[in-house]
Amino acid sequence: MLPLLTLFALVLADAAEFDRVLGKFVRSDGRVRYAALRAELAPLTRYVEALAAPPPPFPHRQAELAYWINAYNAIVLHSMAADYPGARNRLTGALGRAYYFYGRRFRIGGRSRSLADLENNTIRRLGEPRIHFAIVCASVGCPWLAPRAYTGENLDALLEERTRLFFSQERNCRLDEPGVVRLSPIFDWFREDFPPGFVERYRPEAAGRKRRFLAWDWSMNDAP
Repeated sequence: MLPLLTLFALVLADAAEFDRVLGKFVRSDGRVRYAALRAELAPLTRYVEALAAPPPPFPHRQAELAYWINAYNAIVLHSMAADYPGARNRLTGALGRAYYFYGRRFRIGGRSRSLADLENNTIRRLGEPRIHFAIVCASVGCPWLAPRAYTGENLDALLEERTRLFFSQERNCRLDEPGVVRLSPIFDWFREDFPPGFVERYRPEAAGRKRRFLAWDWSMNDAP
């Protein structure tokens, strides 16, 4: 039987495979070439199938959080690509979204789970607000998907990079109205996850302004 450290190394090797998938099919603007991914789905399928088994013990919180961020993103990518082009309108209706995020089940970590369960009861409970700029639900309104996988080693730097990118985009944070900051609805839906001063840390000009929330674009983050 392989020792636990060797088993964990195999899990990290799987993340390297996911990294190759992201590098090949995710554009620099966060959009995904789903048609091309569907045509070469086998590597991502292997990674998603590996996620079905319970993970070995994590050596530290960073590795655990990186693992589950990758799991969420990989399952979304795989489920969208496998059903492409039929999945292109999956998120545009409220009933479709409810089924996809809450009703549809995936084998994750040794049990049947929904994406909402994975996000709310595993990823968010690790207490890192910047995950909201890392996990991507395949809609245009989401943060841009990073073209590389998260690891325990790059977690903090990559989360910080994606958060700063998010705040730099006018579609997520607008300050063109006197006394008002218009933010992505992420800050409304998950307001309890963000400590006081979080927005101002990245956009100091938002201090003292009333918050209003922008519309969300549920169309697919598809690319040619």
